[in-house]
Amino acid sequence: MDRSEETVRCRDVSGRLREIRLSYGSDFVSPGSVLSQQLVKANEQLYVRKFVSKSDGGRHPRLYRLLDNEVRAGTRLAQVFADRYPAELARLVAYNMDTDEPFVLLRAYLGDPAAAAVKRFDDAERRQFQIGVLRALHLTGVAGVVHGAVSLDAVRWSEGQVQLVDFESAERAGEPRADASTAPVRSPEQIAGEGVADVRDDLWAAGGLIRALYSAAPQDRSRDPERLRVLLGDVFDNPLEHRPHAADLLQKLHAPVSSPPVTNPDDALREGRSLFDRISADRRRTPGRPSTISAAPRPKSALLMLAVLAVVVCVITGLVVLL
Repeated sequence: MDRSEETVRCRDVSGRLREIRLSYGSDFVSPGSVLSQQLVKANEQLYVRKFVSKSDGGRHPRLYRLLDNEVRAGTRLAQVFADRYPAELARLVAYNMDTDEPFVLLRAYLGDPAAAAVKRFDDAERRQFQIGVLRALHLTGVAGVVHGAVSLDAVRWSEGQVQLVDFESAERAGEPRADASTAPVRSPEQIAGEGVADVRDDLWAAGGLIRALYSAAPQDRSRDPERLRVLLGDVFDNPLEHRPHAADLLQKLHAPVSSPPVTNPDDALREGRSLFDRISADRRRTPGRPSTISAAPRPKSALLMLAVLAVVVCVITGLVVLL
């Protein structure tokens, strides 16, 4: 890339427009990512920029979907955890999907990919790593996000701290399962592509990751150490509806199960949606049919609609500098 600095427009995790001055750095490689990446600076802070170039997008349109998954997961996590965002999860800061080269900006990741470090782990570090991975999945579960590609490639390690990154295969819990083709380990339901995404899908992949720490044979659990069978038996031996959650495995490890205070992003929209539904229902009424809604006179309803729209427009068009 020949440019070294550029002012770009993007949206923060709340959807507000911002202007950011970026200084472009070196290419960046994260083994769990398919997308192009580079390091950038803004306001003296280091970020990871993931993007789809026009040429790459033309050859591989699927890349746009992977970037969109990163945005959807990142905005959900940021809105749920707000200013108490957990260090165990990669943090989306801004994005722009309406440009020839769509991109996302994430805070610089912790440490290094875990694959090399785990080979040197002692028993205490293995336990710490297991707890870190399960805690990360507990947090994504709280937010209703399914990572979709949990593996050593998507986990970072920094002096005892785990961070889960690369949400390119992510889905929202309750959505129809998509083809998570980038995931090296998938649950039977993911492989079949049946039903809806469930936060416990990630536990299947995490179980495989934890077994790999002990060099367990991928297809043969009969020789697993007893502690692994106790910890993971319910993950692999049960249908989805009877599988444990990450919090259950943390309890088996006698590790704390906690999460920061969360907010439900849907709550902020509920009143506006309710108002919209009332107005829409009022307008759809058949003449002569009594309404089941005690609506205000139509002029007031119209004014309320205009007021809601005005607030939305003000929010999404405000242009400020990223702090």
